[in-house]
Amino acid sequence: MKRYFSLGAALCLAAGVAGCSGDDPAPPAAGGPTPVPAAVTFDVTDEAGHWFDLGSANKLAGTQSLAIVKPGDKVAFLQTKSIHGPNGAGPSRVESFHTVTSLIWPATATAAERIDQDKANKDDHEVTLNAPGLYVFVCKLHPYMLAGVIVDDPDTKTAAGAPAFDIGDNLHLFGVTHTADVRQAADATKAFTSNSNLGLRLLRAFFVVTSPTNWKDYTKVGQAYKPSYPPVAVKVNPVGALPLPNGIVPDLNVALQGAFDGEPIPTVTKKPSIDGIGEVWVDTQYEVSQTKGVAYPSTVTVVDVEGADKWTVKRKIALPAQKMNNAHNLWASHDQTRIYNTEWHGKSLYVHNQTDGTLLQEIELGNDPAHVMTRVNNEQVHVGLNGEDAVVELNKGTNGSLTINRRILVQNPGEKQAQPHAHWMGHDGNSMVTPNSNTNDSTFWDFITDKIKSKPATGTLPIASGINPDSTKYYVSNYLGHSISVIDMATGNNINNISLLQNYNPVTGVVGGNGAIGGLPIQTPVSPDGKFVITGNTLTATITIIDTAADGGKGALVKSIACDPGCHGVNFGAKKGGGYYAYITSKFSNRLIVLDYDKNNDGNVDDAEIAGWVVLADNAAPNDDPITANAGMGGQGLLPVPNVYNGWVQKLPSGGGDDSFCGQLTAAQRSPFAGTVITPCNPTP
Repeated sequence: MKRYFSLGAALCLAAGVAGCSGDDPAPPAAGGPTPVPAAVTFDVTDEAGHWFDLGSANKLAGTQSLAIVKPGDKVAFLQTKSIHGPNGAGPSRVESFHTVTSLIWPATATAAERIDQDKANKDDHEVTLNAPGLYVFVCKLHPYMLAGVIVDDPDTKTAAGAPAFDIGDNLHLFGVTHTADVRQAADATKAFTSNSNLGLRLLRAFFVVTSPTNWKDYTKVGQAYKPSYPPVAVKVNPVGALPLPNGIVPDLNVALQGAFDGEPIPTVTKKPSIDGIGEVWVDTQYEVSQTKGVAYPSTVTVVDVEGADKWTVKRKIALPAQKMNNAHNLWASHDQTRIYNTEWHGKSLYVHNQTDGTLLQEIELGNDPAHVMTRVNNEQVHVGLNGEDAVVELNKGTNGSLTINRRILVQNPGEKQAQPHAHWMGHDGNSMVTPNSNTNDSTFWDFITDKIKSKPATGTLPIASGINPDSTKYYVSNYLGHSISVIDMATGNNINNISLLQNYNPVTGVVGGNGAIGGLPIQTPVSPDGKFVITGNTLTATITIIDTAADGGKGALVKSIACDPGCHGVNFGAKKGGGYYAYITSKFSNRLIVLDYDKNNDGNVDDAEIAGWVVLADNAAPNDDPITANAGMGGQGLLPVPNVYNGWVQKLPSGGGDDSFCGQLTAAQRSPFAGTVITPCNPTP
């Protein structure tokens, strides 16, 4: 029997997995049983951190999503059933639709070694991998779902003869793959060096995303944030960010920690000195509660931003009698009494009582409801189905209950499935725009003609959008394009693509220009006064700011501010006395950032700063189901209450006079885009 000490053995020994061996398995005896078709099988799940799951027995350096195979091995992805579930082989561990899509692959791999599908599904998939190197697979609907496979060449060794993990000299990245410059338009014929800063960032991101123990926990005050990576030798391209004459990184853990990690968790929580108004609802999508368990993660965390209990967690809402599977995005009824909440890994929209969080209604809509907004002129509710082709339109009855009115198709007949994600509605109720993650374009829906007005091309995997306050321009974040598209709503044309990596050297990692950087952008709303677009960037863990008036009104990247791993959600809330805070969430940390992006309301973000934050892990907060894991983690959609966007802010009821939401707003906040015209609060219904 051939013996060699493979990388797979090195990884599993380093991780302390029982039963490791440096031996190749003995070949089957003549006439013996036929080998199993797949050498490695991932369960596709809805479970936080283990979305592509090999089971806890196969945990390597904290992740259950990295497999080591030999050239010629087959890799399978199961959605119709499970082989790694809590009870062994059994039923499917997914409720929603997903895709299995090649995200990263070696430059030497063939087309047959990649996977993609034309539409979201619950099917099983498999691929045979031959070329040595690193392969990463992603779900295009839920792009934090990652699986890694190393095709391990046993002949790859260090100078001393020890095993080394060869991830390939050059790699392709789906959507944007470039030899020298990742900042330009996509070119699928080119690759980037594995030893580039971009390559190292992507490698690090894989281990942060798929290892819940690597998520940034703000309750661990004073401790250095140092994620753990496999402590093994790695072979990369000798040319790149690290000085490696022989192309060998002696210890991946040491190298990545030295390059990216070590910042201590603050010992004191910084609280903003100026109150907000109302409260902020956050979908803490990865929190696990006692009754629902790991199969259906997520809670809503409600944060008080004013008064005696300001900047504290007010309550946790798990809805233990419902699934509320990966609750993702929120919006409010016009009187703010009802909060609409989607479950991204399920089929339903939930309606909460704003006062106490209790459930008022659950209504099933379709596959993967992602974002929700109301239409200003008639208070219809619109929910995008990320696993399908449609936005569901719901009517609100006199008693507040919702009923489905119709499905608005965002694709023309015969076109590829769109998979719309974070849509946005116009300030006057006349328009809606969707980013279509599967077709790399955006649908501009005109309610006046009740049809698609235009479908401009965007960048790769557009995921979120935002319309400015007078509905003259909208912005689309391109997740795998690392850019923001600017669409002119008069013509429906794309007038600019703003690269968020324009100041970044992808090989060395040097950031020049004005120092602003963003990568893998997600939520990207426009400030209520229309002056800025603020975006959460998950790859670079930064918050980027675009000045909408720059470059002749086409917009320009002017600033970035450090965020947390998986920086994701952005939304605007009123600041007491005038102006706005931008509230920011991150998937792989448990704090809510409060960004004072224009401290003196002069339209200049040079003085932008993090005014404070709230730690979303709070076991003492009132709850309807105790939290058992991932405390405060998975911050994604968020909703400041009251809603302060132009069109919606004018709908706020007067309530109790000066103590009402509207009564606390300044004249400028009540008419954020109407000059000197002051809009009175609506009478109480």
